[in-house]
Amino acid sequence: MNEDENQIERLLARWGHARDSDDWDVLAGCFHDDASIHISWISGPAKEFVARSRAMAEVRKPGHHLKHLIAGPWIRINGNRAFSRCHVNLYIRAIFDGYEFDLRSWSRFFDLLEKRDGVWRIAKRTAVYEKDRMDAVDPRGVPKEFFAGMNLSPYPPATKFLCYSIARSGRTPSTGIISVFSKEERALKHEGDAWLEQA
Repeated sequence: MNEDENQIERLLARWGHARDSDDWDVLAGCFHDDASIHISWISGPAKEFVARSRAMAEVRKPGHHLKHLIAGPWIRINGNRAFSRCHVNLYIRAIFDGYEFDLRSWSRFFDLLEKRDGVWRIAKRTAVYEKDRMDAVDPRGVPKEFFAGMNLSPYPPATKFLCYSIARSGRTPSTGIISVFSKEERALKHEGDAWLEQA
């Protein structure tokens, strides 16, 4: 692995640590100023993502937390541009109606990266979702009516519990969620190839 690949891999790991630890300046520094991000709850400028993440942390309820585990990326580099794909596991502890739940989401980050002034940062990040699940921490205390009353029909199958959690928190899930093995995922691969060719 060359030095550029090392820098990119450290950047991707740093993003996860910063997001989960409320290190907002570090998180903002992972992106170029004109970067965008497209995930389950936002599709827009990365600056807005950082600001909204910070706002959510400020009103985080006791017992709620999350963690991103990012696997080793597959990185392709051409000059000052790179295209990276990595697996991501998102773990969320949430409380609904007084009951604790653990939610897990499996996804992939498709990243367009660029080296400007000698520094690699993300230019565009898009999540591709595979599947998710939600489990009661103590299933003995959750009535069957809780799960029976969950309306998951408005949400994509790959993110039905994640979107449910987003909606329960008062936010609106993104309408452009991309699922694995879809034409939208194939388009992201072509976009990555084109990004490299334009270097």
